[in-house]
Amino acid sequence: MGETFNLTPQPIRTTTTLKQPLDQALDVSEFAHISALLSALSLEGTSSPSATVRILTGMQKDTESGWVPLLTFTNITSSNVFEVLHSSNEMLRYIRWEVSAISGTSPALTFSIGGMLRTNG
Repeated sequence: MGETFNLTPQPIRTTTTLKQPLDQALDVSEFAHISALLSALSLEGTSSPSATVRILTGMQKDTESGWVPLLTFTNITSSNVFEVLHSSNEMLRYIRWEVSAISGTSPALTFSIGGMLRTNG
């Protein structure tokens, strides 16, 4: 059985590293597999702008402690980049997104993440 998910109800624009707020983390405790689509809609800036986006997983959404990378998308170096990653690794109870790196002169990234969650059944 599968269910779609959307970690970004609207596109996110950031000029710095950033994590999805803890209270917006998605409970995935009933699922075993994830297929996630990153849509890097726009990458702005000069001097070779780039950004790295990943999905984190954790057991609690009331602390930053214990969150670990689940999926790391390929380094983004241009606009209109789309990538799907799949994982059968053990997800913990929650998932959330993180822009773990962004560089260049006056960089800005606009992106969204959605996909499919599946059970083992």
